[in-house]
Amino acid sequence: MLRTACIGAVLAVSSIATADLVIDDAAGTILDITAEVGTGASTAYLVIDFGYTGGDSHAFAFNFDGDASVHDAFSALAEGGFTYLFDDFGEWGLFVNNLGWGDDLGDPSNYWAHSLATPDGSGSVNWIDAATGVDTTMLADGLLSGWYNGFNDDYTAITPTLPVTTVPGPSVLVIMGLGLIPCRRRPMRARASDSVRCKRPPSK
Repeated sequence: MLRTACIGAVLAVSSIATADLVIDDAAGTILDITAEVGTGASTAYLVIDFGYTGGDSHAFAFNFDGDASVHDAFSALAEGGFTYLFDDFGEWGLFVNNLGWGDDLGDPSNYWAHSLATPDGSGSVNWIDAATGVDTTMLADGLLSGWYNGFNDDYTAITPTLPVTTVPGPSVLVIMGLGLIPCRRRPMRARASDSVRCKRPPSK
């Protein structure tokens, strides 16, 4: 077994990613994305829940063209301050050993559960357990790759808590456009590298 670590230097930028994924269309909730990496016409999302070790849940957007795996997404994130450690089990594939973001770090002795979902905007997210390693779990546009540091008693995956935020409804947007209520301008995205845009990692 070969253990490999991909750990990127933390980027000191404060821009906000904008690859929105609608979770509940009626309630106006979207995934609250911490960082966005890559370029391409398709976007998949990774949600990492550090609740077991007392941390937060963070969402990341990965843009790509053609075929891409969860391993590709984690490797891209590792260039922008994300800690990604994986074990190589040869013909069985690559499996996550540990994950980290900012001050949040998992416990590898408790293992990481991986589940998948494709939200349809109804507010109900239907997860399934991932069946293969990160190198053979392929991504698709709108797919959620969810991670929680631990399993249920029956060894099924514990699904992550989705970090969400609310966007104004159409009527509010019209009023804002008329200038009747103040509108806070979204900060421009500062380019930290050729493909990495992120918020400042959390500090506790």
